[in-house]
Amino acid sequence: WHQHLTCTSLFGASGFGSHGRPVAMAELAHHTGNPDFSFMMWNLVDGATSAGFRPFIIPLTGLLVGGIMMQAEKCATVGKLVLYFGAQSFMNIYMGWVMRSSVTVAKGTTLDNGVVLDKDLTGCPAGFALTAMQQIISFVVFMMFFSSVYFTKYRYMPKPLTSWFEIFSVIIFGCVFALNIALNNFSLGYISIAVNLIIRSCLPLSTFLSQQLLALCKLYPYRPCRPKEIALMALGVLCAGIFTMARLLASGKQSESKNMLLGVFVCIASLLCGSLNLALAGVLGETKLNVYDTVAYMAIPATLFLLPIAMFLQKPVPGEWSQVFGRDTMSDWEILSGVWSLNKTTIAWLVLSGVLSFLYNVIQFSIVHTLSPSATAFGGNFNKAALIFLTLLLPFLRVHELPGPPYIYWIWGAVVCNIAAFSAYSYLQIQAKQEAADRTKLKDSMDSESETQDSDDDESSE
Repeated sequence: WHQHLTCTSLFGASGFGSHGRPVAMAELAHHTGNPDFSFMMWNLVDGATSAGFRPFIIPLTGLLVGGIMMQAEKCATVGKLVLYFGAQSFMNIYMGWVMRSSVTVAKGTTLDNGVVLDKDLTGCPAGFALTAMQQIISFVVFMMFFSSVYFTKYRYMPKPLTSWFEIFSVIIFGCVFALNIALNNFSLGYISIAVNLIIRSCLPLSTFLSQQLLALCKLYPYRPCRPKEIALMALGVLCAGIFTMARLLASGKQSESKNMLLGVFVCIASLLCGSLNLALAGVLGETKLNVYDTVAYMAIPATLFLLPIAMFLQKPVPGEWSQVFGRDTMSDWEILSGVWSLNKTTIAWLVLSGVLSFLYNVIQFSIVHTLSPSATAFGGNFNKAALIFLTLLLPFLRVHELPGPPYIYWIWGAVVCNIAAFSAYSYLQIQAKQEAADRTKLKDSMDSESETQDSDDDESSE
């Protein structure tokens, strides 16, 4: 059965046009001759202009334009930022689609208990299991690369860990990082990508607070409290809260609101884990591992850390999952087992996410390490807000209609203010780092002149 490649709207869910479910022969013959059910194989033009493909237009355009711009030396830096935007946007949209929007079982399907589905069973809300799967797949891809170049001049060897402290640091980083990604994937099963991104745009403030908390325990140096920066971060977080509340109130259904609320809390927990990961980097020291080293050393510990959670943690299931499986709570392992029996194509999309995740990390690492830290931080914050803003601004990119008044006004105002606040904060950060670099350069220059003067005085005395 061929499927429409349909991804998440930034404000809702959509799915495949035809689905990997048992169908009657007459229905199968009808679908086979229908161009609406042949996006991937027979009808690429219609598929490329379909509503499901539209959210991919921006990231694919970013990848194409960024790749072209990087070929010209004069605009190579801007091209890297555009490529970074395209890659990050593509991965965000794809993961939102996998977790929440892809149709696993179509509406109208008759279940074993005789119940007919009124709505599509969408996504695969198994964030912890998916993250463990991605870690394993990334490790397999790395081992394939490692083996293929081992006997050539391009042989790659991971950075050796020379002490127990480095081993401990790698394990801690791996577990916290994996928990951050797992919670983020978990949240994508319950909230739209827009809500997820605007919450994660609050990372600067949560990181600042975690660093100050560690400083109280004498584990981290105090960061200076600059009123302008704190005010801008607080304003950005306030706007994110307004945006999230507007989306919750606009849902209109109590059950949907409860699921969204759970997704919001889990996304905030993911945000705190991300902040803790950054703060721990300052406490435990910089291990200086690249993306290949990270996969080689962290994938197995991270998987072992996530497996018990994926197998035993019972959680509420969103949408039609309770109707299909007759249970209100399920573990990730039970969800994956159920999806395997219902639609193996969905499992294939999950496996593909592991390969795409590895490739994205390679691209991100390659770009980030050729840019300044300030440019990278600005790019990451800007990408999140810009993707939401462009979808609000461009009607042809929407898969679903936006909420009506008054919620849409609050959403617009919150997004604009959020972008402005965190952009201004990033500018102040860049300006402060530039001033610090100028002071260091001036001090070095004065020290050099002083040494030269002392040397001249010594020669004169002789």
